[in-house]
Amino acid sequence: MGVKTMKDSLKFQEKVKHTYTKDMLVRNIAEMCDENMSTIRNIYNLLEQNVVKLLSSATPDADVSIRLFEGITLDSIFVPEKTKMNNLTGEIITATSKIKPKANITRSYCEKLTNYNK
Repeated sequence: MGVKTMKDSLKFQEKVKHTYTKDMLVRNIAEMCDENMSTIRNIYNLLEQNVVKLLSSATPDADVSIRLFEGITLDSIFVPEKTKMNNLTGEIITATSKIKPKANITRSYCEKLTNYNK
C-alpha cells in the first residue's frame, strides 16, 4: 500500500455533468429573441419532426445527410436485409433491413467549442 497523492484522489472525483433539456433550450431561445415560448416550442417540435422524417427516408438507393448546424451533420444509412448464421447453433437467421443513424461533428466545430470562452 502506497501513500495516496493529490493526483490519485483527483482521479476518482466525479465530474459534474450539466444536462440541458428541450424545455430549457426553448426557454433560453424564447428569452434571447423575446418571443413566446409556445412559438419556439412549436418551431423546435417541427424541426425535430422534419429531421426524423428526412432521416427515415433513407432507401437502398439513397442515403440521407442533414447539415443541422455548421459543423454538425446527421447521416442516415440504409442497411439492407441479410442472412447470417448463428455460430453456436448453426441456425440461419435473417436480419431485417434497418436505418442506421449517425452524427458527425467536424474538427473545426470542436475547435470552435474549445476556443469559445477564451
